[in-house]
Amino acid sequence: MKNFFSLLLVLAALPLLAQTTVTTTIGQQQAAQVIRIGIPFPDLPPGLDAQTINNAFFAPLTRDLAASGVFAIAPLPPGVAPTADLAKRLNAYLLRLQIITEGADYVVRGRTMDSTGAEILAKGYRGQAATLTKIAHMLASDLVQQVNGNKGIFLSQIAYASDRSGAWEIWLMDWDGGNQRQITRHNALSILPSWSPDNQRMVYTSFTRGTSDMYIINRVGGGRMRVYTGLGLNTSATFSPIGNDIAFVGSVSGNPDIYVIKDDGSNLRRLTTSSSIESTPEWSPNGRQISFTSGRSGSPQIYVMDAEGTNVRRISFEGEWNDDATWSPGGDEIAYTSRVSGRFQIRVANIVTSQSRIIAGEGSNEQPTWSPDGKWIAFQSNRTGRWQIYRMRADSTDIQQLTTAGENKDPDWSKKAE
Repeated sequence: MKNFFSLLLVLAALPLLAQTTVTTTIGQQQAAQVIRIGIPFPDLPPGLDAQTINNAFFAPLTRDLAASGVFAIAPLPPGVAPTADLAKRLNAYLLRLQIITEGADYVVRGRTMDSTGAEILAKGYRGQAATLTKIAHMLASDLVQQVNGNKGIFLSQIAYASDRSGAWEIWLMDWDGGNQRQITRHNALSILPSWSPDNQRMVYTSFTRGTSDMYIINRVGGGRMRVYTGLGLNTSATFSPIGNDIAFVGSVSGNPDIYVIKDDGSNLRRLTTSSSIESTPEWSPNGRQISFTSGRSGSPQIYVMDAEGTNVRRISFEGEWNDDATWSPGGDEIAYTSRVSGRFQIRVANIVTSQSRIIAGEGSNEQPTWSPDGKWIAFQSNRTGRWQIYRMRADSTDIQQLTTAGENKDPDWSKKAE
């Protein structure tokens, strides 16, 4: 958030399910690479409500595939049976779906054929009614993997802070904004969640005790533990992609610096010693470097250092105020909040050449976070007058609002596809 760097001055002084609609825009180059796929509505037995299946399963599935960048949904002629002849007529893959019930379980079967009639994928999934949307995400992810060898990101999740329950707490949602649920209940300011590399835990900051403390919680909301550091400031924590280190902002005598500690509270070490404010550390994907914000040049700018705190160098030179850097999964780019002409925007820069571009658009747009495949960026924006979480492609197309209830900030996308 744009005020976070300044807020550290104050903090350091403190005592020791609603689905969303996806509209896909595909450029000419991308269109040449996508595969057309026809998806007839699932075959259902008598008594199974088609509207329920559409809302919980079919609509999320088709939205996932439309947004995948791998598939384009082919329109189906009415009244034509889903056969190999139809696939040939469409010059497209054809996904045939069947859903039946067995006791309390729903059984989903999907078969994909190409225009020659050859079967590309045949899979079955089982779960209760509450899991139908997850099954849709699983099937979409499996289809993407079948085509290009890489799982889709449709099972990934975005952690964020929301005040909709009366206090800022940590929440989770699916990649498309569905299945929004609260996982902390401190009844106190709880912000800045960050995922572990295995997607099983999050570390975040909470003021439950009246001071800024780091907590770790698992993804379903259990196993909460406080990471004791002995410092007066503990915030902006982030897991290393390797090992069990956590980088965070801590302070001694009121000066915020970058520290690293083990997730069990052992082996605390200080990485920066500048008299300026240091904030928002973020590990590179290989764990060898840490980016951070520093005011040592006179204004907040992005710096990178080796994981041991050595070889510090500045990497942001455009924009009068830069903060909240986050590395792309490939490690070749960083996205960060940049003030341009008095307004905060998302800037994406090449880590080697430093060439950058501004994305996002209306309002103030801050705190970017990359999807596991590097094709999407989630961020917070106040373009509607209230802070909400949005998602867009890394080229700034397909912008989609994901949250609407209350105000929502601090998005962090889970680190790997599942």
